[in-house]
Formats: sequence, C-alpha cells, structure tokens
Amino acid sequence: MSPIVRFILTIVLTAIVGIIVFIWGMRKEQELPRTLTKQLLAKARSTILAKLKKQGEGTREDMEKWLDGLIVGPMWSSRRVKVTDPSKVVEILLPILIEQDDIEEERREGRSFYRIKKRK
Repeated sequence: MSPIVRFILTIVLTAIVGIIVFIWGMRKEQELPRTLTKQLLAKARSTILAKLKKQGEGTREDMEKWLDGLIVGPMWSSRRVKVTDPSKVVEILLPILIEQDDIEEERREGRSFYRIKKRK
C-alpha cells in the first residue's frame, strides 16, 4: 500500500472515530437530566432508609433536614444537582417508599411518623 493511500485511510478512520465519540458525548449530555434525577432519588432513598434504620423513626420534617444540601452527579460530568428544597424531594419520595413497602406510616398525636417496615 502506498504511503498516500495509508495516509488518507488514517485520516478517514480518525474522522470516523471522532464522529463516534462526538455522537456518544451528545447522547450522554442529552440523557444527563434524567441521569441526575435518578441519582438524586436513589441517594435520597438510601439516606432516608439509613437514617430511619439508625434512629428507628422520623417525621417528614426530619427527612427534610436529612436531605437538605444533598449533592449528586455523575463522575464523568462536572454538572451536579444540589437539593435546595428538600420538601419537594420528600413529597416525591415518600409515596414511592411507602408503595414499595420500604417504610410504613404511623399517625400519632396528629403527626405522621415513618419507620422501616418490618419484613415477615
């Protein structure tokens, strides 16, 4: 193979690899909001369950304190999400945790208390 053909082939293959990497990066960037939302809910869920396991029970206000300032983000991106309104996160997450039978709600003295649901 002549050097000119080899040179042109190298340039074409490098361009193809560059296009593939560019498309992959664009797709990752488009999926980033969904990825951040999933990570935020997963980390908030694990934080709430760990605190409830440690403390036994907690109120909605306790959960909001636990989640205030929580930060998540993928390691390949510099973009991060920080919880600034924990009441909205708790409002979304509590029904999910109850529906998945991770926690149970108990009403006492006009307040709701949440604790880890005992498995049978």
